[in-house]
Amino acid sequence: MTIKLFPAPPRIHGDAEALPPHERSRFRAAAWHARRIYPGPLGELVSRELSAYAEFGYRLSNDGLIPRLATAVLATRADPGGPGSTLPCHQHRPEPATRHASRVP
Repeated sequence: MTIKLFPAPPRIHGDAEALPPHERSRFRAAAWHARRIYPGPLGELVSRELSAYAEFGYRLSNDGLIPRLATAVLATRADPGGPGSTLPCHQHRPEPATRHASRVP
């Protein structure tokens, strides 16, 4: 009886380029924003995917889905005072425009 060993896998060089710092910060900002605009499990899932992409970059996928997701998340405005908001609703509202009627004697 002979034992047949399989060949070793190819060496990993670890020379893949990381995302540029401005791209990493964009994906991290989108991950944080996703938690605000999508409360609950959906926001957490989107946030995790965007954070993982910021950490590992294009090595996860090359179909462009995650960059498109980040663009969509960052283009969505958060509901002021809605779920996930850090300020009470009244602090988000802009001050009403007041007209100062000048009194002419």
